[in-house]
Amino acid sequence: MTLDLIRMDGLEAPGLVHAFTTRAGGVSEGPYASLNVTRSRGDHPANVAENRERLRRALGLDHLVFATQVHGRNVIRVDGPPRGDQPAGEADALITDRPGLGLVCQTADCTPILLHDRGRGAVAAIHSGWRGTVLNIAAATVEAMIQAYGTRPADLVAAIGPSISAANYRVGPEVVAEFETALGNTRGVVSPRDPEGGAQLDVGEACRRQLVMAGVPETAIECSPLCTYAEEVRLFSARRAHHRGESGVFGGQGGVIGLIA
Repeated sequence: MTLDLIRMDGLEAPGLVHAFTTRAGGVSEGPYASLNVTRSRGDHPANVAENRERLRRALGLDHLVFATQVHGRNVIRVDGPPRGDQPAGEADALITDRPGLGLVCQTADCTPILLHDRGRGAVAAIHSGWRGTVLNIAAATVEAMIQAYGTRPADLVAAIGPSISAANYRVGPEVVAEFETALGNTRGVVSPRDPEGGAQLDVGEACRRQLVMAGVPETAIECSPLCTYAEEVRLFSARRAHHRGESGVFGGQGGVIGLIA
């Protein structure tokens, strides 16, 4: 089966490859069917390895680089290929200016963000769940690119990939409070509270605003309209699995970006 890869117009540029993966085109079975790129939830390691290899070949990259994602604010600079199939370390964002390295952020409802510095020729892949968004991992990544490569935020182009929509993502009052503290103005990100104090949360919109606050031009940010929870055939969703009584048993898609010589 051919890989079904989602691409964004803003990241179509010479010397650059990118994609947001979907469920199609891999060898995994059952709840992981079929292009699961995540190793941490019970899928057979050989299947995940084959899925990752298919993705690497499809994008014409020399290596794919993953991190052990921890819902934090750490950013890792990647200057060379991974050692075997080992992750680059514990982080929720990866940056590089080296050709041939495909940076991967893994998601199954969280928000994947890909960045391209058109001026300095650097890229980033960011995993921003609600915790990482409260910590502003997006701004931390922009700052890391400034420090590492001299990036000008005005030169950045961003693509925000499929994530869970506000319509399908209710959070409790404790999460609402964290977003109110982190963002201040939450209109358009957090719905009015329900009788239990919870609300519907749009993490993707929060990430978009954080990118703008970090200096990325609004016109240079493209957002996918796809909801991971609603797109059952096409995308993995942690919350959908939970609602079916299958918590922790689901695959993951990836956002990938890399420079090519």
